[in-house]
Amino acid sequence: MAADAAPATRDNLVGIALIVGAVFIGVVLLMAGYDAEGGVVAESDDSASATTTTVAPDSTTTTAPVATRPPAEVSVEVANASGAPGLAGSTSDSLQEKGYADVAVSDAPSLVPSSQVLFVEGAEGEARAVAQALGLDPATVQLMPEPPPVALDGAIVLVLAGPDLV
Repeated sequence: MAADAAPATRDNLVGIALIVGAVFIGVVLLMAGYDAEGGVVAESDDSASATTTTVAPDSTTTTAPVATRPPAEVSVEVANASGAPGLAGSTSDSLQEKGYADVAVSDAPSLVPSSQVLFVEGAEGEARAVAQALGLDPATVQLMPEPPPVALDGAIVLVLAGPDLV
C-alpha cells in the first residue's frame, strides 16, 4: 500500500504545481493587459504622446467659392447661344441692373440647349454670383474650356445665354 501511495502523491503534487503555474501566468497576463485583437497592450508615456483624431468630411456638404470681387469689378461676356434675337442684350441689361458694370455682348458660334456660365481659373466664385444673379442653377457653372468658345476680351466670366433665359 505504501508503494501505491507514492505515485498518487507525486501525481497530486504535479497537478497542484501545474494549477499554481497556470494561475500565476494568468495573474501576470491580467496585470499586463490585452487589447481587443488579443495582443499585449503596451504601456505609453502620456507626457510624450499626442492623440490625433481625424474625421472624414461629410460628403453631402459642399461649399461654393465666395465671390472675391464686387459685381462692378467683374468683367463679363454674354454670348447669345439661343438664336433668339436680342437675348445677349437683355441678359446684359439684367446683369447691369444687378451691379455688373463691365458687360460685353456677342453671338456664340453655336447654339446650346441651356445656359452655361463659364469662368477662367480663379473666378469660380464670381461665376457662381453671376449665375445666381441670372437665376440659373449652380450646376450651370463650369470651368472655361480651352480655347474659349468666344473671344473673352478680358472677361473672366462668360455667359452662354441659352433658351432658358429667353
